[in-house]
Amino acid sequence: MEEKLIKTIDLENGLELKLYDASRKLAGDRWLVSLIARMEIPTSDSLLKEDVSSSLNIDEVRKVLGEKLLFEQKREKIFIDEKEKDEVLKEIQDFFLSSSLSYFSHSDFPQKYVLKKFNEKIKRDSWCKNI
Repeated sequence: MEEKLIKTIDLENGLELKLYDASRKLAGDRWLVSLIARMEIPTSDSLLKEDVSSSLNIDEVRKVLGEKLLFEQKREKIFIDEKEKDEVLKEIQDFFLSSSLSYFSHSDFPQKYVLKKFNEKIKRDSWCKNI
């Protein structure tokens, strides 16, 4: 699947949201219309505020998750007429941005996302050790 960068948005919290068109032809004149939203979230020192968890340190987070995380979401519609695919992609993009942009732009988003992924990984790893 070939992706084409269609938009880059600099968010208020310093992150960069990139939108990709990953649409592809299915059969005849029918398409899978696909929008991918992606951003890199660094596990930086300023990410973890003292008020969140005094027991967590950035070195531990980096050891578990690495220097950065990749956030990705897809929105898709299937079996779209070729004549309508550009319009449908625009509608998906507009709806995604109107419903998600303020959330992704919030100053706490990177911190909460990293902590969520950290906790998920710790839980998954501990579960695997108990098998």
